[in-house]
Amino acid sequence: MEAYSDILKSKISDPSFDYRKESMLRFLKSPVRDYKESPTVKDYVEVTDIELVKMATGNYSTGKTDKSNSAADITVSGNQFTRRNGNSAHFEMDHLSNVLSRSPQIRNKVESFFGNEREEHLINSSWQDGLFIKTQQDMSLSISIESTINAAESGSQKDFVWVGRNTKLILSDIRTSEGSGNGVQGRNIYFYLEEGATLDYHYLQDKADGVFDITYIRTFGEKNSLGTIYHINHGSGKVLFQNESNQMGDQSDYKVFGVSFSSGKQKIDIRDSSFQVGKNTNADIHVRGVVTGESSTIHRGNIDIELESTKSTGFYDSRIVLLSKLGYANSKPALMIKNNDTRSKHGSAISSIDKEELTYIRSRGISEKDAKSMISAGFVGSMIERANNAKFTEMVDKFAHELIIDEI
Repeated sequence: MEAYSDILKSKISDPSFDYRKESMLRFLKSPVRDYKESPTVKDYVEVTDIELVKMATGNYSTGKTDKSNSAADITVSGNQFTRRNGNSAHFEMDHLSNVLSRSPQIRNKVESFFGNEREEHLINSSWQDGLFIKTQQDMSLSISIESTINAAESGSQKDFVWVGRNTKLILSDIRTSEGSGNGVQGRNIYFYLEEGATLDYHYLQDKADGVFDITYIRTFGEKNSLGTIYHINHGSGKVLFQNESNQMGDQSDYKVFGVSFSSGKQKIDIRDSSFQVGKNTNADIHVRGVVTGESSTIHRGNIDIELESTKSTGFYDSRIVLLSKLGYANSKPALMIKNNDTRSKHGSAISSIDKEELTYIRSRGISEKDAKSMISAGFVGSMIERANNAKFTEMVDKFAHELIIDEI
């Protein structure tokens, strides 16, 4: 670990030097998880030192995928960004590195936000590049992003999205890979919502089996802001995904509807949490998972309501359907409530498919595999249908019907 400072010198000699340095110090000071924390910690998705070095010192090249026919507003190939026409007049978009170099005001805002996770600190120190998007105020717009990274490459990116006062942004973000390989790919995406801003973020990760995907999503909401996150994790052999609100402003609202599919020998670690500081805030988190093969899925989530966050509410709900004898599922919700003028609760359930429901569907002449796929699609589809995103609804249905379901 002591060698990291020397390894990363070439990456931190830029206008963000102080921020990168502070992030590196936070990483070095963050303790490695103690396995005595819980008897189930051994089943979490862990990141080795070798994998951390690959991520922190890696560099993405321009991918080979031809995206000329893509309908997305922004296409990303490695670290090469292409912006289409359309609603481009309503938002600023550039490489994050360029923006931080030319605008001290924006740099101060971007660098005022840190995470609290060990790997997240390392990404904040070592990111190669990323997207910066800033919308105008008092408007409504949609932006779509399609990103492809070579599966054999390792590296880290940081994106920052700034939603203007009283603006509603619908952001669709599809992350895939090309080729095969064992890259360790890290990404932080931070959303800053000004007062009265609304964000609908639609996230889909479907990378190659050999990839280790590490993603941190963090939303910082001012007064009367609303952030809604819809996330789908389907690909990558190992997934460490954390999504957390930072509800700084009073009357800020945060909703999450997440879906995960694990198959083969995949290991997926999904963490959705709220951190509520403002008064009269609300967090409502719902996650669903489907487990097949010898894969594992863990849902972990905290509702954290701070002392000053009075008259606030928080709810966390996790449900996983286990479709394989060799699969593993676990759900670990937690409440951290620091004042007595709030309402909060959590729930979790892990089960197999109801046999009566399966028998009923099969009585209509449907095969057992198709019946299980239909039930699985309905189980997770209700989460994503709320996004009113036809592409995401189609993909969830496709993923559910491609499941290889074992007897259980």
